[in-house]
This record gives sequence, structure tokens and C-alpha cells, in this order.
Amino acid sequence: MKKLLSLFNRITHYASSIMVVLLAFSLQPLAFSSALAEEKTIRLQEITVTASRIEEAVKESPSSITVIGRSDIEAMNVRFLPDVLRGVPALNIRQTGGTGKLATVTLRGANARHVLVMIDGIKVNSTTTGAFDFSGINVDDIERIEIIKGPQSIMHGSEAMAGVINIITKKGKDRPRLDASFETGSFGTYKPSLTFSGGTERLDYRITGTYFHTDGISVARAGTERDGYENASISKKFGFRPTERLELGFTGRYSRDRSELDFGTTRPDDPNYIQRGSRLLLSGRAKLYLFDAWEQILTVSTSKDDLKTRDPEDVGGQVSSDITTGIDTIDWQHNLYFSDVYTLTGGVEHRREKGKSESVAPPTGARELRFDKSIDNKALYLNNKLSFFDNTLILNAGLRHDVHETFGSKTTYRIGAVYDIKPASMRIRGNYGTGFKSPTLNQLFWPDVGWFKGNPDLKPEESSAWEIGIDKRVLKDKIFLSLTYFDQKYKNLIAGWYPPRNIAKAEVKGIEADADLKVSDTVNIKIGYAYLDSKDKETNKKLPRSPKDKVSISADYRKNNLLLNVQYIYMGKQYDRAREGDELKAYSLVNLSASYKVSKEITLFGRIHNLFDQKYEEAKGFNTYGLSIFGGIRMSL
Repeated sequence: MKKLLSLFNRITHYASSIMVVLLAFSLQPLAFSSALAEEKTIRLQEITVTASRIEEAVKESPSSITVIGRSDIEAMNVRFLPDVLRGVPALNIRQTGGTGKLATVTLRGANARHVLVMIDGIKVNSTTTGAFDFSGINVDDIERIEIIKGPQSIMHGSEAMAGVINIITKKGKDRPRLDASFETGSFGTYKPSLTFSGGTERLDYRITGTYFHTDGISVARAGTERDGYENASISKKFGFRPTERLELGFTGRYSRDRSELDFGTTRPDDPNYIQRGSRLLLSGRAKLYLFDAWEQILTVSTSKDDLKTRDPEDVGGQVSSDITTGIDTIDWQHNLYFSDVYTLTGGVEHRREKGKSESVAPPTGARELRFDKSIDNKALYLNNKLSFFDNTLILNAGLRHDVHETFGSKTTYRIGAVYDIKPASMRIRGNYGTGFKSPTLNQLFWPDVGWFKGNPDLKPEESSAWEIGIDKRVLKDKIFLSLTYFDQKYKNLIAGWYPPRNIAKAEVKGIEADADLKVSDTVNIKIGYAYLDSKDKETNKKLPRSPKDKVSISADYRKNNLLLNVQYIYMGKQYDRAREGDELKAYSLVNLSASYKVSKEITLFGRIHNLFDQKYEEAKGFNTYGLSIFGGIRMSL
């Protein structure tokens, strides 16, 4: 009880500070109660395409879903995706250094390899590590981010043991236009960006090119030498609708980056340790209506990552390497809308995962092949959605069967329900589901090098979870409240090094609470809290990277052409690798951002990161940014 009271006092203190700053920005006094009583609000309905692979309202899904919209991203004025995701209470970002350094995400205390990441529905997790590096994904082209919590393997297969993060990009619309922006700021940072886009009823197009440079900060906290980062990217998205029954789409993304590193935390200020990467994503999609009630979606995609790491002092070839990974996928999905009551979604998927790893020994450049492998996975999936009593009761039930080249077959399932008590403006939802994660190529095929050895006999990791939630709207939708309890169990977790084996078990229980308060026409406040109780069943220790408490508060002030945003994040104590000496202390961050529309074509913006210059760590021994200031201009023609 004392700990809860202490946490409540901290939250109250910082929330009060935020409100003081917000009120100082305001140009008029706020009358909270009268605004709620008198204001008429029209709230747009949030849509998700990730949970059931069909377009549906978030309120119709039994899963716990967080949607980060374009307006939320623009209010932050950040450059890369990790800065957006840090404000989600259910997520934990672990970045090993400053901008551009490896950034992975855990969800509800699960390992990063148990979170499936997609870009426009295309899987992009690494085939060698299982996780995804968010560090180089800039936000210029992101329309929204959908975060689906809990096992989602029935619709998305492996990796979706703990949940799914789907990054959905913008598409062109309206008249042809040219958008340009330029930003500069602390640590020798600058970023130009250029976008050409447009669209008609039959055709839409969008092309974006960006370049980013920063002198950075030392990767190792003990170091003093700055480790810079450069990133250049281009993305394209086209849509063509030749008839009312046929829609074609194409997405392409390519980026290259260069990152200066330190040799972990043991050899800071390593001036010659460089990592270069290139990433390619291509996908084509055809949507066909043979009949009004039968929608077919055929998707073909390929992704490829090349990572080259070099250090002339690495005589033994411990870190100098070339790693190439890729995923080729073909998916044929069928949506049958039999009536307003029943929708059936089913399909088949064939995925090939590829990976090649070579060690390189400077200075001769001698190479040694570690492995060059590919694995096929075939799957059949099915989901039923039934709606009764004018969408008052919605039932979901689904099943998936995967056939994997190494471990054989695996079947997963999920059931869920949503009950909308419309007179009370309250929704009750719950679901139970199972998930799995295939062994990575590293875990299966890594050669015997004395410290690690792959195991081709590994089985998939498994999860099962249930959750129940209540959503409530009050005061004519001025306030939205949400509370979710979940219990997730893991078994056959892969642990050990020589060789890895399916020996570990874990359990994570928790509570997630959210509040969205529309204070007035000009002020909106979002509050989120996540509580985690995690345990390694073998050691009875807390799982790494699973803080007991995380709080996020965001307040927007919008008046005429002015937008102000204040963000507060509290991260509780956690362990980086759950061993002695790896404790990460609790910390609080306050970020400010502002934008002002000078004219219809020109907007000025600025951002202050870590306003109070807090010292903190996301990964043990790795550095983070102190007080930083950035600003720029956006133009549209």
C-alpha cells in the first residue's frame, strides 16, 4: 500500500507540473466542468485492420488495441519511431545508445522476438534474431500505428506470441502536392525531407525521400567520443482501381544507414567500429470482388536486410561480419460477408525465411561462412465473426494450422466476445488465445564456435493468455476510460547457449488503464498506466525488461494555428538481463513540442527532449540523450 501511495504521489506531482506548464501556454482560462457540460463533440470512429485482417471498428474487437494516429505523431514532432512508441505504457523500448542505434520493443513483459512487427501488413522481423530493429524507421510516411496485445498467431502466425505492431503508411490523395521539411538541432542534427503525392478516384501515389544526419552521443555511457548516425531512405506507394471490383496496390521502401558504435560497454570510444545497413521492402497487392459478398486479397511481398559490421581492431572476427536476412511471402485471403451478422475470413500463406551469416577477419578480410539457410512455413487460417442484436454482442473464434520445415506442425486458436451495454455507454470485452514462435535461424543453425551452438531439434515456443476489459464513455463522450486485466503464460521458451533448449517457463500478469479526457475545444489529455507482475518459473525471478510500473501522460493544446504538446513518462525500476548488477533505476522524462501554422503553406515546429536533463538508462551501460532542442519548418505547395 505504501508503494502504491508513493507512486500515486509521484504521478500527482508530475501531472500537476504538466498542467501548470499547459496553463501557462493557454491563451484563455479553462473551465473544465462547464466545457464538459456545454460542448458538443463529434468523435470519429477508430478503425483497425490488424486484429482480424478485415477493416472493422476498434470497439468491435475483443482484443486490447492501441491506435496511434497521425495527429498524435504530428503533435510530438519526433523523427524516428522509437520516440513515438516510448509513450505507450504497454511497451518498453530498449535502445543501445542514441538515435539510430539498435532499438527493440517488448510488449507486456515478453521478449522482443515474441512481438510481430509489420509494415503495411508485411512481416519484417529478423529471421536470425527474431526481433525487429525500430531505430531507422522515420515517421514521415506513417499514417497510424496499430498495437494489438495478446497472442495473435491465429491470423499472423509465428512471432505474434505477445502481440502485433502494424505500421501503416500514408497514401496519396487529392490534388498533386509537394511537401518539404527541414529540421536541425542539438548534436549536429539535421534532416531534410521531400514528398510528392496526390490521388484521384482511380489512382493514388506517394513518393517520399529523406536524409538524416547526427553527430550523436557516445554509445557507451562511460565514453566521451560521439558516435554519429546517417540514414537515407526512399518510399513509394501506389494504388490503382481500374474497376469497382478490382484494386491494385504497390509498396516499396529502401533505406541505407551508417552507424558508429562502441564495442558494447567494455571498450568505449572505439573510433573504428562501424555498421552499415541496407533494407528493402517490396509488396504487391490485388483486391478483387468476384461478388459483393466475396472479397479476395492476394499479397506477394519480399523483404531483405543487409548488415555489415567492421572493426579493424577485431582481429579474431568476433564482431566483424556480413549478415543477410530476408522473408518471401505469398498470402491469399478470402473475406466472405454473408450478412450483417456473419463474416468469415480465411486464407493460405506460404512464407520462406532466409538467412546468411559470415564472419570477417580484419585486416585480411578472410571470410568464414557460419550458415546459409532457408526455411519454409505453410499455413491455413480461419476466423469467424458473428454480430447479434444490432452489434450489441460480437463473437470471434479462429483457428490456424502451420506446417514448419524443421519442427513440424502447430495449431493455434482464439475465442473472444464483446458486449456493448449501449444505455450505459459501456463495453465489456474478453478473449482467450494461444500463440507460438518458431526458432530463429541463429538458434537452429549457428555453428559450434565454443560459446554458442545451434540446435536443429528445437520446438516452437508457446504462449496462452486470457484478458478481460471494460471500456466506458462518460459525459457525452467527453471522457473515455479503459481498464484491462491479462494473464499470459509461456512454455517451451528457448534458453541456454550450448546448445539452446526448450526449457524455460514464464508468466506475466498485469493491469492496463487508460483515460482520454476532452477538457475543452482546445485541450485534450491522455493518461495511461501499466502494471506488470512477471516471473521466470524456473528461477522465480522477475523477467528482464519488464518494469513493474509505467505511466504516460500527454496533453495537447490546440488553438487556431497553434499546437502545443506536453508529454510525461515515468518508467519504473527494471532489470536489463535479470542478473546482479543489471538493475536499471526508475526515471521520469518530460518532453515539450510546439508547432505554429504561419500560413496555409508554412508551418514552424520545435521540440525539447528531456526538459529536466534526467540521467537514465534503457540498456545497462548504454548512453541516452540529456536536454536536447530541435526545430524546423514544413512547407506544402
